[in-house]
Amino acid sequence: MVITKTKFKLDAFQEESIAFIKDSKNLIVSAPTGAGKTAIASEAIAMAIAEGKKVFYTAPLKALINQKFLEFQRDYGIEKVGILTGDTSKNRDAQIMVLTNEIYRNMLYGTTFGSLDPYLEDLKFVIFDEFHYIGDESRGTVWEESVIYSPKSVKLIALSATINNPEELRDWISNVHGECALVKTDFRPVPLHHFYFKDEQLLPLITPNGKLNPKLKERNDNRSGSKHKFSHRGGGFGKPVSPDLVVEELAKKSMLPAIYFVFSRKGCDNYAKQCEELKLLTEKESSELNKIIDEQIKSSSFIANYPHLNLIRKGVASHHSGLLPALKVLIEDLFTKGLIKIVFSTETLAAGINMPARTTIISSLEKMGDHGFRSLKASEFLQMSGRAGRRGMDDVGYVITVKNSNQTAGDAASLAVSKAEDIESNFRPSYEMVLNLLTNHSLDEVKALIFKSFGHSLILRDIKPILAEKSLLENKQFDLQTPLCPGEIGDLQHYRSMQDKLDETRKSKKKLEEEMSPDVTAMEELLEILTLEAQNYPCNGCPKQKPCSKQFSTLRRYRKKIRELNQILKAKEETYWQNFQDVTELLKEKAYLDSNYKPTELGKICAAIRSENSLYITEVLTKDFVKNLDVTQFACLLSAVVVESRSSRDSFGLKAQADNYEVFENLKNIARSVVKVQRDFRVMKPVDINMDVSAVITKWMESQNWEELMSSNRADDGDALKALRRTVDMCKQVSKLSSLDRKITELAVQAVQLIEQEPVLEPTFV
Repeated sequence: MVITKTKFKLDAFQEESIAFIKDSKNLIVSAPTGAGKTAIASEAIAMAIAEGKKVFYTAPLKALINQKFLEFQRDYGIEKVGILTGDTSKNRDAQIMVLTNEIYRNMLYGTTFGSLDPYLEDLKFVIFDEFHYIGDESRGTVWEESVIYSPKSVKLIALSATINNPEELRDWISNVHGECALVKTDFRPVPLHHFYFKDEQLLPLITPNGKLNPKLKERNDNRSGSKHKFSHRGGGFGKPVSPDLVVEELAKKSMLPAIYFVFSRKGCDNYAKQCEELKLLTEKESSELNKIIDEQIKSSSFIANYPHLNLIRKGVASHHSGLLPALKVLIEDLFTKGLIKIVFSTETLAAGINMPARTTIISSLEKMGDHGFRSLKASEFLQMSGRAGRRGMDDVGYVITVKNSNQTAGDAASLAVSKAEDIESNFRPSYEMVLNLLTNHSLDEVKALIFKSFGHSLILRDIKPILAEKSLLENKQFDLQTPLCPGEIGDLQHYRSMQDKLDETRKSKKKLEEEMSPDVTAMEELLEILTLEAQNYPCNGCPKQKPCSKQFSTLRRYRKKIRELNQILKAKEETYWQNFQDVTELLKEKAYLDSNYKPTELGKICAAIRSENSLYITEVLTKDFVKNLDVTQFACLLSAVVVESRSSRDSFGLKAQADNYEVFENLKNIARSVVKVQRDFRVMKPVDINMDVSAVITKWMESQNWEELMSSNRADDGDALKALRRTVDMCKQVSKLSSLDRKITELAVQAVQLIEQEPVLEPTFV
């Protein structure tokens, strides 16, 4: 019997999932975006509440965490729901806790493997939303650790968008945590129809049997290829179709509201501006929308000063990380209410936030990556497509790919029918991971844990062909070890050594004869003895010498190959452990670990810092010059090491103050020493200094006037806010480090007080 109440009858995959949960199984659910995975989480939450137990709901994105927190408060009551992030802690003893994966992982660090921290004693379920983030390059390690460290009494429920290898994840969880069930489905309650916008026409993209619409086929379409390919003429997207034409056509066909995915902030803003002349709202909708906006302006002057507010009033919006949170929340609310008809967005709206639309539009099939433009991955295309179709409101969802010069309809069709890529592991030991684990565990215990990682399980998968080759060679080697000798067994290699020695002795005898040396007699006697030994050896005159020689050569070749395979296997099997040891030895060299591999006072500081390179930050914080800085210089110092550098075209455009130059020179010297020691120990962690952001920190701390700050630099609001919040986050971390000089922790407290004013101040949840 299902405990929760839903608007819709449960689908078969939901019922199957709930049955596994009731049977106390760990569970992975792999289903398309919009299929209804939330109903499964709701059932687990209701079961925990009914039993007086706790449930943790983890998610990778702060926006998603905030959304779930408010949603759960509405569904289960304010007193039953709490939130824990790096910035926010509210009602932490509630039965339902919404938290980041990092917070949950950190809770587990201090426990013995498999044991329960008192705070986790009543924990029944941990729900991992967006579990495919386990393959994320920068954060995937946290998901792996969370699964490995979780007490066996806690059942894990992993909800994921469609992935191609969920069986491998299921087998891994079963191996390290306990029996895990898998529910995999391609079912979507609202089916998708794919279209292609070309020459101001909207045409079906694929036929019912999954082939490219013949009307769209172009000369350079190659449907037999396994991957879509693009010609990067000049490295750009080509001349795009005017977005107002696309939106106008959708409005005529009643295919709005829509999300239009554009892969740059500037592109989103420009596309939105091109739609300002469109009439998308009825009078009633316009009146309702303006009423909501005006109410929000009363509580937030930042909304009133938004330069593109006039577009929002027309039902058009741009949504990306460059906006202030208050604006993003307003746009999301208006879109959900159906009052914004078209949102031009980067991929932020494809990453789990609940903003379904009738239609999604994909502006291009390529995007800027770390090394220039690259093709979209199938999983990215699926994630964006999945936002189309609102259950209970739409019979179908529409996915439209817009033609541009660097792609063909065949490329779009290929992606539309492709499966998502396999999830791969990005397990990497960080400094704080190593230090936290070694605080409570021995090296042997940690090694056993490392060998439980998903990354290691994939290595075991990948070495199966090598093991098979080795096994085959070992069997062949065994078969060749039976001697071919017809009589007494000899050693052909030893016989050949005897022959070689005879040849050398003959040569020596001849040389002595030429020299008329008196030693020739002794050499003749030795030659006679060696000749007799060779003649009496079993291999002498044996007819099997040739095949025996061939057999031995083959055996020698097999043995050499087996040795090589063993070396390859050892290197692969110990990849992650070797990485861990490299970090460990570096920390020992720097006196962060003592001779017994336990954290020193330096190590304890480093273990408490959350950062991509906590060693570098610890090295900075423990230098004498830091405690002599004023509060603004201190904040600039921290911002320089925690805010990633951006390219010149995205920079803030402000020059660092002269009184910070000496600070930055000190940072550079520390960075050089860290880079050197990392190189010596084969550890690759980012060591970066961002002087560009210091002027923003200084200006904000002096004026605390947002409009003045933003008018003085080239950055988007979201970039400036992100830089300030990251600085505040690190200041808060530093303020809690009791092992540091008190002057430094006091500077951190003062910096937080000066920086954390609206809009930098995180919203308070009610």
